[in-house]
Amino acid sequence: MKEGDKTHIVRIHMTSSNVYVVKSGGKAILIDTGMKKKEKKIIAALQRINVSPRDIKLIILTHTHYDHCGSLKALKDITKAKILVHKAEAECLKEGYCDLPKGTMWFSKAMAAIGRTLAKKMAEYDAVDPDITISRRFDLHPYGIDGYVLPTPGHTAGSISIIIDEKHAIVGDTLFHIVKHSVFPPYANDQKTLLSSWEKLLAVGCEYFYPGHGKPFMRAKFEKTYEKRSNKILAAVS
Repeated sequence: MKEGDKTHIVRIHMTSSNVYVVKSGGKAILIDTGMKKKEKKIIAALQRINVSPRDIKLIILTHTHYDHCGSLKALKDITKAKILVHKAEAECLKEGYCDLPKGTMWFSKAMAAIGRTLAKKMAEYDAVDPDITISRRFDLHPYGIDGYVLPTPGHTAGSISIIIDEKHAIVGDTLFHIVKHSVFPPYANDQKTLLSSWEKLLAVGCEYFYPGHGKPFMRAKFEKTYEKRSNKILAAVS
């Protein structure tokens, strides 16, 4: 990476999900924290890109599922960063548990039904009291980052995305990239609301998208999935 004030987005692949670091000059924020007991891996990744744990002033949660919040408590203790979450999921964070979402495809519907019955213990994590709760756009300039947080519900009620430099969107599970020809999430509690959030993201004009699962992808793939899925979703809920 080049040095200076240019904003950098670094993906930390956590096997089950992604964690992202956004850095600009000497400022940095962390987005999501992976599964439980992954704090050492995340700290090591920060050190490789010359980010000290104490450089992290803000940890943003795209939503409060266990694979995105598992190491939150440990990382908060290490970094002393403030924690930001949508207010719709603040209580989930305080309890250390968020219900698993509904499936959107035949296989994920089956997995979701099994998970809701059997996997609550696996889906629990150390509870954390958030420092910042939002319900609307939240400016990141006070944290040294040219960007903002944008509510994008659908996967969960409190799902959010982070817009950087008006070109990049870190989207959590609002978009997945685990199959070749689609970025539609296999899990979402409200598909109609999800579609509205997709339209909101497309209207921003970003060109690059960074999902909670899978590799980053470009706008054309998002647009293609939207075209295929929008009519199906509207027909299903009408």
